[in-house]
Amino acid sequence: MQTLAQWPSPNDLNFLDRSETSSAIPNPDEYIQSILAWAKEKQAGEYFFVPLEEWPPREEYLSSLPSYPISNSEKVLGTSSLSYLLPPVLFGNKLCIWTTDGDGKSLTDSYFHVLEKIGKAEAQLSGFFGEEIQSILKIVWKEEEKHSVSYLLEKKLWGKKENGQRLSSPLSPESAFFVGSLTDIREITEYELNTETNSELEAAILRFLFKRTNSKYFSLLGALGKSGAQDRFVILPKTHFSFGLQLLLLFTVFAEAYEELVSLWIEERPQLKDALIKLEEWTHKESHPHSESGMYAIFEERIVRLLDKYSDRTDRFLLKRLEEEYFRSKKNLISYSTERKTEIEEKLIPDLLSQLDSHSKLKFPEDLQSEWEKIGKTLQDRLENLLSERKNLLIPSSEGDGKSPESWNILIGQRSD
Repeated sequence: MQTLAQWPSPNDLNFLDRSETSSAIPNPDEYIQSILAWAKEKQAGEYFFVPLEEWPPREEYLSSLPSYPISNSEKVLGTSSLSYLLPPVLFGNKLCIWTTDGDGKSLTDSYFHVLEKIGKAEAQLSGFFGEEIQSILKIVWKEEEKHSVSYLLEKKLWGKKENGQRLSSPLSPESAFFVGSLTDIREITEYELNTETNSELEAAILRFLFKRTNSKYFSLLGALGKSGAQDRFVILPKTHFSFGLQLLLLFTVFAEAYEELVSLWIEERPQLKDALIKLEEWTHKESHPHSESGMYAIFEERIVRLLDKYSDRTDRFLLKRLEEEYFRSKKNLISYSTERKTEIEEKLIPDLLSQLDSHSKLKFPEDLQSEWEKIGKTLQDRLENLLSERKNLLIPSSEGDGKSPESWNILIGQRSD
């Protein structure tokens, strides 16, 4: 999907009395009518009911679904129910309205289950400390400033610019998941977990969370691209995984760290005046043996079970999702390799050969000859680089299924991005 997607703000949709609680589930018919009215203003032509499992949707998948003209507001949901986890999204003139079959087994469902666990832990900590602890973790990501087509620009979500990079404003885990999933992951150069808090207590909690996740899940975080900086939580995202899966794994280990902190407090019941001292003591004790194990870390049984636990699943979802992501990554690699090879053979090499031919036929005075020779050498180097790139472009074999670290390592070794 080439154009930037659009989605309505809550104020754009008039499906419930604003005096009601914001958590109220809207009437489905009113919700759809309001969405269609918004989409019509945006020149949408048709709409689709898309299962949440397909987030973010692929163009070819949408083409396989029944579509309905925006003017048709009849109820056509069938046996599915509306999902309100994500806002409706308009891709060009195609409006996607999200549905669920009720089992809550999509990656999006899992992610929000994990965040719900974190929210409950923060509520418990608030009760312990007598101070509101809420939404400590924020995400800031960087993208190259040269990217003029950007959700950070379009939605005014950027905070500042530095060293040719555009930094997002601090985003909630929910917003980061939504906007990041719509963004080409190759454009996100890095993202960082931080906090906007000025609270000494929340800062101490964050140090505990960072220390525990860094220590206990060192190998997993390394496989996700975490840098070695100890005083910051910076991750260089992996292009072979979806942004959604990476955030799901990341916040799963933070949910475990939150749970551990709650357990420590319940177990030791320290005096409130000793809270900061105890937090520092527990942080200091967090030390776990670890090693670099690459992709093997993601396939560890404890990680598979951990994700199921905090996303309310029992189906070993991580292994299934890794298979899906493997074939998607392989498909993207095949597409890139094929297109790049065609571009090199049919455009770039012929253009360079033409330039080299012209270069060889022209003569310059002796005082300009050395400069002219440098240009010729540059053209020749470019040609050699293109020939080398063409030679190294690999089409993945049909073998490999994403069910093992080995098959992933082979695929990753063939990627050039």
